[in-house]
Amino acid sequence: MISPTQMRAARAILDYSQGQVAEQIGIAANTLSKIESGQTDPSGSRIQEIQSFYELNGIEFTQNDGVQRKKGEIKIFKGRDGFLDFYKYVLRIAEQDGGQFLVSNVNEALFDFWLGEELDEYVDRITKVENLSFKVLIKEGDYNFAASDYAEYKWIPEKSFTNVPFYIFGDHMAMILFNEHKDVSVYLIGEEELTKAQRNIFYSNWKDALIIPKAGDA
Repeated sequence: MISPTQMRAARAILDYSQGQVAEQIGIAANTLSKIESGQTDPSGSRIQEIQSFYELNGIEFTQNDGVQRKKGEIKIFKGRDGFLDFYKYVLRIAEQDGGQFLVSNVNEALFDFWLGEELDEYVDRITKVENLSFKVLIKEGDYNFAASDYAEYKWIPEKSFTNVPFYIFGDHMAMILFNEHKDVSVYLIGEEELTKAQRNIFYSNWKDALIIPKAGDA
């Protein structure tokens, strides 16, 4: 179990306020403040919840109250709960940092299915993010623009489209394996050089991608 000292250090590394962390975990900021200061003795499950939050955000806890950023981490998200956790992570990065979010080989129908009831809240929150650039490559002929409120779309020629979406943001890249409506797995890699290489590939594909005609011109 992590200590209050590690909790404070982890939050400082991520530059999160107590309010931001408390909101994501689902507790009151005052409660988190008491936990971090050692004024209250939380349950083991509560400490594990806090630890999992930081680990999901790229923090590693070591011996002797040590805290550091993870390097070259590979995290796997399984099933609908895992898919939702991945999207919560994407949303946190977007709301905190903005920046470029690049997604290729997208079938929006599958993304919508696995987000389920969480979709509307996700769209509402990410639409409000400032300094966000969101680009999506979908298959030629696909007119499902579910993220059009905040994203720009282009078409990949059908012969070049694959069924494995790539998600690129910050220092992370993710590969998503859909088994239609039966199962989903997300492989998140926190490695700057790999992400940089995949980002370059995306922009090369984006440059050559097809401008989507307006409905009346199709």
